[in-house]
Amino acid sequence: MRIVEQIPHSTFRIVLYTTETHYIIELEAGPMRQAYKYNKDKFPDIPSVKKTLTKEWFEELRVIFNEMYTHWAAASNKI
Repeated sequence: MRIVEQIPHSTFRIVLYTTETHYIIELEAGPMRQAYKYNKDKFPDIPSVKKTLTKEWFEELRVIFNEMYTHWAAASNKI
């Protein structure tokens, strides 16, 4: 796996990786990290992957990351 590009964003740290069969988008915000795999059969190049990175998708992910953080914080406070 190698890094192809870091994509600027105001909320997330976004890194695009490539492997022989996939592109991988990794998003990070605070202590939370999430990765999404794009099969190269369906997404043959970087522009086809970037087309999926819409404002609407990032807003949905922001909500998910906030929920993940809330659950993580609650679990870590029990210790």
